[in-house]
Amino acid sequence: MIDFTMNDILEAIPAECFHRSALKGLSYVARDLLLIFTIGATVHFTIPLLPSPILRFAAWTLYGFVQGLVGTGVWVLAHECGHQAFSPSRKLNDFVGWVLHSSLLVPYFSWQITHGKHHKATGHMDKDMVFVPATRADVIRSYGGNPSDFPPDEEMSEEQENKLYDLIEEAPITSLYLLILQQTLGWLGYLAFNLSGQTYPSKSRWEVNHLNPASPLFSRTDYNKILLSDLGLLIAFAVLVMAARTWGWMTVVCYYVVPYFWVNHWLVLITFLQHTDPALPHYRAGAWNFQRGAAATMDRDFGFIGQHLFHDIIEVSTSPPITLLNRKSLLIGPSSLSLSFFCFFFFWDEMADRGM
Repeated sequence: MIDFTMNDILEAIPAECFHRSALKGLSYVARDLLLIFTIGATVHFTIPLLPSPILRFAAWTLYGFVQGLVGTGVWVLAHECGHQAFSPSRKLNDFVGWVLHSSLLVPYFSWQITHGKHHKATGHMDKDMVFVPATRADVIRSYGGNPSDFPPDEEMSEEQENKLYDLIEEAPITSLYLLILQQTLGWLGYLAFNLSGQTYPSKSRWEVNHLNPASPLFSRTDYNKILLSDLGLLIAFAVLVMAARTWGWMTVVCYYVVPYFWVNHWLVLITFLQHTDPALPHYRAGAWNFQRGAAATMDRDFGFIGQHLFHDIIEVSTSPPITLLNRKSLLIGPSSLSLSFFCFFFFWDEMADRGM
């Protein structure tokens, strides 16, 4: 069990990682927006010249994937704004973050608040805000079993183990279905219904979301910020509707909607793999502390994409472009914290093992 202190963490972080630069942050925003407009202009002028519908479809498919990668980088920059890591100015951080996240249909302040609570209680079974694992008893009940039939692992007989695995094991086709569902609609489900978050038995599902100022996810002092987040979404939707009326809905789907779902895919993939690896513990109240929770994430190496398009948000490198997040490797070694770009194999394993 990890027992280093906050002083150990702070002393291990290089001093330059605490330096925030508005100029550097804005330069990354300018670079990513330039990439987005350049990619969009390129397909606008080249795809109509392709001689067959198959080639044009393939080109639009490739565009959606590539633009989704760059869009994920924009999402990450807004994430840094939410952490106040973008620049020393809170007003600049929140303005840039609100604009960027709203353009990606993310309620900036709403998510900033719940994400901050997540970092304050990462790995806490009762207080973490996302990817909260079900207990074994809850999983057994969800499959129609009786938890009392299955004692703790060390007391379980081989027959009981086999009975448990038979009860909760899922077919690969079920895991594939849930994977597709999670990667296409999981982010929207989290924002709209708090899926994978804490449960609030006294509230209806329709009350617990990132759009309702009265949601139990927020305090009364957050009310106006939630409304401002909703305003950003309304403006973004209005722009999309005007674009559709001007150029047609199919144009909006090709240029915006397809890359948007790719952004959502990468966001869910990154966070899912960071927080759900079987090697990572989740703690009950008596065992949890901030250091243990902060260390309970798994860094990944995404190579060029992670370092240059995703702004190193999931890397093990100690020199990210803007801030230092999840750098436990400085204390306990990268070999125990990072996995290679072949995380897609781990992704499938984790989906199957968790019995999503």
